[in-house]
Amino acid sequence: MTGTTAFALWESRASTTTVLPCGCDSIDEILDGGFRSGILSEICGESSAGKTQLCLQLLLQCNLPRSLGGLQGTACYICTEGVGSVKRLHDLAQVYARRYGAVMGVGNKRKRGEMAARVSASDFLDGIFVEQLYTVDDLMDLLQARLPTLLAEQNTKLVVLDSVAAVFRLVSTSSVKEASDRSRTMFHMANCMRILSAQYDVVFVLTNQVTGDFDPRSTTGNEFRPALGLSWSHCINQRYVYVPTTDVVLPLAVFYL
Repeated sequence: MTGTTAFALWESRASTTTVLPCGCDSIDEILDGGFRSGILSEICGESSAGKTQLCLQLLLQCNLPRSLGGLQGTACYICTEGVGSVKRLHDLAQVYARRYGAVMGVGNKRKRGEMAARVSASDFLDGIFVEQLYTVDDLMDLLQARLPTLLAEQNTKLVVLDSVAAVFRLVSTSSVKEASDRSRTMFHMANCMRILSAQYDVVFVLTNQVTGDFDPRSTTGNEFRPALGLSWSHCINQRYVYVPTTDVVLPLAVFYL
């Protein structure tokens, strides 16, 4: 009888998994190097905790050459709550252009034997594809029809969904059947993303909101929990939660891997 050992499978996966650092040493240390391909990673937290800001940084980080901590590929930003973040993305792209523009320009021109020129903020933004949608049906259409083509033809190495809770906001769960249908849709959606992540070696990062758990017996105030409930918790592989404290810094807690 011949077969593959569990260690060999683990070693093979570890050697082929793509890791995208976020560019912040303290957070990358918590993430054991960064976000990985082949799985679904969720960033969860209250409003204004910094979820979108981290995602915008990842989009730009993906554009960087591997020697500078990037994946030297394009990124796809799926925005479900309006395009208000695009201005912030442009501002952050200017920061990246000032920090890495000259180095990247020298490398690019050297390959073509031309005079060196700085890489601008526009060059960074040209490597980010933005999809704006608001419903579950639109998201499923993107995952099953258009996104595979983008991943195959544009060297896309990162997909960000910001946020997953927004597309389910108008989905009713007032009856048992409706709740069951929503859970089934969640599992199908997550499975589509996981297959794409493994097939194209793409990093998938999703943001999620929190809901209030108002307990009159609580002595520590209102508790918060990730939106979409237990069903969605079984769909993802990693959950990183911004935990509010009395300190100025919002620590990032790893709930499970």
